[in-house]
Amino acid sequence: MRSLRRVLGLAFGICWAAAWPAEAHAVTASIPERAPSLAGEPVTFDLTIGDAVGPVQVRWDMGDETRTEFMVDDVQQVHSYAAPGHYPVLVTVKDDVGFTSVAFVHTVHRPLVTGDAAGSTDLVYDRPNAKVYTANYENDSVSVVDTNALTKLAEVPVARGPVGVALTAQGKLWVLHRDAHALSIIDTTSLAVESEVRLPYASQPMGLAISPAGDAAYVTLMAVGKVLKLDAASGAVVAELSLGGTPRGVSVSHDGAQIYVTRFLSGDSHGEVARIDAATFQVSTRFELAADTTTEDTDQQGRGLPNYLFSVGLSPDGLFAWVPGKKDNIFRGPFRDQLALSDDNTVRPLVALLNVAEGVEDVARRIDLDDRNLPNQVVFTPLGDYAFVSVAGSALVEVRDTYTGEFVTALKETGFAPRGLALTETDRLFVHASLSRTVAVYDVADIISSHDLITKKLADIPTVAAEKLDAQVLRGKQLFFNSEDVRMSDQGYISCASCHFDGADDGRVWDFGSVGEGLRNTVSLLGRRGTGHGNVNWSGSFDEIQDADDNIRDLFGGKGFLSAEQLAVGTVATPRGDKKAGLSPELDALAAFLGSLDTHHPSPFRNPDGSLTQDGVAGRAIFKRLGCGFCHTGADGTDSAGGKLHDVGTVKASSGMRAGEPLLGIDTPTLNGVWETAPYLHDGSAPTLRDVLVTANPEDRHAFTSALSEAELGQLIAYVQQLDGTVDLEPSEGDGAGEEPSEEGLFGCSVAGGRGDRHAPLLSFALVAGLMTFGARRGRPA
Repeated sequence: MRSLRRVLGLAFGICWAAAWPAEAHAVTASIPERAPSLAGEPVTFDLTIGDAVGPVQVRWDMGDETRTEFMVDDVQQVHSYAAPGHYPVLVTVKDDVGFTSVAFVHTVHRPLVTGDAAGSTDLVYDRPNAKVYTANYENDSVSVVDTNALTKLAEVPVARGPVGVALTAQGKLWVLHRDAHALSIIDTTSLAVESEVRLPYASQPMGLAISPAGDAAYVTLMAVGKVLKLDAASGAVVAELSLGGTPRGVSVSHDGAQIYVTRFLSGDSHGEVARIDAATFQVSTRFELAADTTTEDTDQQGRGLPNYLFSVGLSPDGLFAWVPGKKDNIFRGPFRDQLALSDDNTVRPLVALLNVAEGVEDVARRIDLDDRNLPNQVVFTPLGDYAFVSVAGSALVEVRDTYTGEFVTALKETGFAPRGLALTETDRLFVHASLSRTVAVYDVADIISSHDLITKKLADIPTVAAEKLDAQVLRGKQLFFNSEDVRMSDQGYISCASCHFDGADDGRVWDFGSVGEGLRNTVSLLGRRGTGHGNVNWSGSFDEIQDADDNIRDLFGGKGFLSAEQLAVGTVATPRGDKKAGLSPELDALAAFLGSLDTHHPSPFRNPDGSLTQDGVAGRAIFKRLGCGFCHTGADGTDSAGGKLHDVGTVKASSGMRAGEPLLGIDTPTLNGVWETAPYLHDGSAPTLRDVLVTANPEDRHAFTSALSEAELGQLIAYVQQLDGTVDLEPSEGDGAGEEPSEEGLFGCSVAGGRGDRHAPLLSFALVAGLMTFGARRGRPA
């Protein structure tokens, strides 16, 4: 079936061509606009003809390969379309003088369910009051927009880190706070915060949806792998369900019977969306989004593992769920299939379509958004025939034909990092450009009616009065997200956020052999303060954030932010060479942004008051006794600032090199925040912390753990899981941790025989999928 772009091109092209003979003859023809029809049901088209000269003959092309021959006075067609779609109807009329044509698009849709589904979002539409509300994450506020006047009415201060908004049937606005791990309830008339519901400590609540049935609300807790069921009136927690993984997006079906939850970070084999039965509050289906290992890598398609599953959009016919995310090509690279990563085939955007009746993904209908980056939310037209997909990294909204999946058009100039979407009954689309601090508004009536593809932007409405981020830091974060800038990515696929959307890791191990490195595991960038810990990259190959310009050009396919003339001066073009700082305002802004990232996510493994557990306290003593603080030292838990590299038996052939030079060891990473960054080690070869200490610890070279009992090993792991930057790892005087080890001393490893410093990081550190340390905002995710 043809896409709307082709359909309208055909239809309007024919009308334009048919206009040429209009002056030569007087025959006219028209067909009253028909309302969309249901698949399988007959629809009648009546043709009106005027000013004909002699007999009139008519030929019909119904757009579904049904055509008639020219027949006299054939002015009516009753036709049934077997399948939903957008059909280009063409009617040709001729008389004794000449001819004319009528062309239009007729929409055929599936039966619709009653009511609307609900889904987590940072922008929500209040239809009765003609308002839109946005959650302003970095600025700790909620903005109120008048959808008629297209002006901001108010900005309401709220608790830290608002990430989601939802409306109850009683007109209350619920606001979900990731950083404050809380829920606020606001009266939409007075705009006063009426109450606050505390959620589990450090749980990272990320998704909020209120059931259309009005009987419950649901919240995802990404840090602890749970979903909460809340009372829809008070917000009190009614029940909890352990899903595992990193639950993020949550949606509820039109009747409130089914709940859909995305696993944001995928495992190594597939992506996942869980379907929960609302009545029993138990998982009924786990949709597996299979890794694509067979598609040929080209400039328009490629292999990859579905990851970063942001949300679920439920179609108005109740048959499909659209899941936006990305595809990570972890099957490509010199150490894997001897093919170098390219800007076309590292990460690609996807939308997966779930067949909700069959409980599986319809893999054949998976959509690859060409030349795009980070799709994250989907809303549908009332008939479900078009889907609007916000694409955060590309600063636009794509429009897709839901029946074919094909591209229709794009709403551009949304502003930076568009996320939440809302479509009103007046055919206005509201788009939250989260990093531009605006709501962009588009008139999409002609797109919805299949009349035209022209996008009509109506307004950019400011949402934030007093910006909390420093101007250079905000600019750096905008650059961090934006792949539309050809200096960042020529094809538009990759930005720094592609692997660090929330400033954390994407759970993937990349093969960077083509740029002189090796297998590199992505981990969180929070708390690093840019180069606050020392050199960056697993191999410590960059001594300033501005060195990332090398990989932007080599791996992102970008033109880079430095000119050829600048790179030709001295050793500027060389990592750890002459300084790049001060040569590019954009690179300096990125460095400022990363420098502002000075905190880690709090660990949910601690006590509810944030203190260490009993096992954590015991584990800290073991940590000191083993001398782990020799390398993981000080508040940052690293000796990286000294430029040291260590090999604890994990460097191997697949570890590659250090920017083309021999790799003698690995940079010591911080242990703060490692509770959420599995897998571990520079090549991801340790799935768990236990694997780091046991299975990936040859000859006790990493730490002398073979002498620990199971209980002690568990306590040591408990301590490491609770490290989040609030415990100083500096060894205490007199506890032996700072003493020089003997040949078979505290570390269980030899430091003699010219082997160098072999006691090294317990865990490791990566950057921009192993490329650079670009992360989230000051102490918070992106």
